[in-house]
Amino acid sequence: MVVGVSGEAERADRGDGGAPRPRASTVGVSSAERLEALERTGLIRSGVTHQFDRLTELASSLIGAPVALISMVDDERQWFVSESGLSEPVASERSTPLSQSLCRIVVDSGDALVIDDLAADGSLAGHPARRDLSVEAYCGVPIRDAEGHVLGSFCAIDDRRRTWDRRAVKILEALARVVGDAVSTSVDYSALLGDLQSRLLPTQLDQPPVGHLEARYRAVHEAEAVGGDFYDTYRRADGSVDLILGDAVGHGVGSTHAAAQLRAAARAVFTGRSQSPSQIINRMSESCADLPGCLCAALLVAHFPADGSAVTWARAGALPPIVTGRHARVLDEGGSPPLGVGRCEKDAVHEIELFEGDGLLFFTDGLAERRGEEVDVGLARIADASRDASDLDELIDRACPAHEQHDDIAVVSWSRDSVV
Repeated sequence: MVVGVSGEAERADRGDGGAPRPRASTVGVSSAERLEALERTGLIRSGVTHQFDRLTELASSLIGAPVALISMVDDERQWFVSESGLSEPVASERSTPLSQSLCRIVVDSGDALVIDDLAADGSLAGHPARRDLSVEAYCGVPIRDAEGHVLGSFCAIDDRRRTWDRRAVKILEALARVVGDAVSTSVDYSALLGDLQSRLLPTQLDQPPVGHLEARYRAVHEAEAVGGDFYDTYRRADGSVDLILGDAVGHGVGSTHAAAQLRAAARAVFTGRSQSPSQIINRMSESCADLPGCLCAALLVAHFPADGSAVTWARAGALPPIVTGRHARVLDEGGSPPLGVGRCEKDAVHEIELFEGDGLLFFTDGLAERRGEEVDVGLARIADASRDASDLDELIDRACPAHEQHDDIAVVSWSRDSVV
């Protein structure tokens, strides 16, 4: 039997007089408004979400169900951001196609779904969840954000038919509210830090006489992972342009504050006499010696001369730039320890011998690094992505798809206006 149990009924039973959680104006798996709300949570991007695992374990224990899931549903798949009791390989894969999802019914309806015996229900007896996942009984309730969008379902499942009592539904609804509140708080905090970080970046870049500079910043959605990436440019009286790209180590408000101080220090150094990139980095290290968090940072400084003869750069703990386009390659020169660890002594010089469509790419580690992967693999992936990408946004998307991003990304590209 299939029974819908509304959130309003639960609140009436609870008798606490609390204000009902708002309902979204649109519901359904494919609702654009709902999908945007789900994207903002970062839950699908973040992969395994261990902070919710205690909740699924608690649900399984209290209800006596072998499996409990927090399932977020987009328009293609259901994603298990937390699970207790799933068997392999689904437990490791953490998702299934939408065709196998009973949670999508909860999302479509916006109400709880209680199924004591799938085999006894004419419309669900042949459901793929029963055939492929051995689901014989299902009890799931909606997880809503602060605006009332149904993001997914908190559910318990059994591989045997059983009778779900009212207590099981109430437990799941209480835990679903905990998840919804945590998600809403996380999104608000992440949005706040992302907005703060973006305000530290220049609205436009100074342009050298030869070629064109373009930049992108893409914040990560997990609140705890918002970092201290930044970039800035400075045009000198002779027309040359200095570029700085940095990443203050750490995440959250502390790293964002450190990034602001580093950018201010760079401006102060830039306004002085013209110096090589390595000298600029060393001057910044001296200026930031007493500033909290600033001596634990990766920096890259590049200089674009007025005559366009060569690009010079130095990097302190930063990843090497890449020549992009058909002749893509990694430029390993100019590496030194991170800011504060040791002096920066190497200025790499790249003569401008680029072909039409080629350019230079400077970036923070969020574009290249993935968990459990050597950084050289990430650098090769960026080079490969640049060969066919039509613009900077496509290059970033190919090198680091949104669902695989685990750190902020700052990217600055330089391209020539004509064939050399």
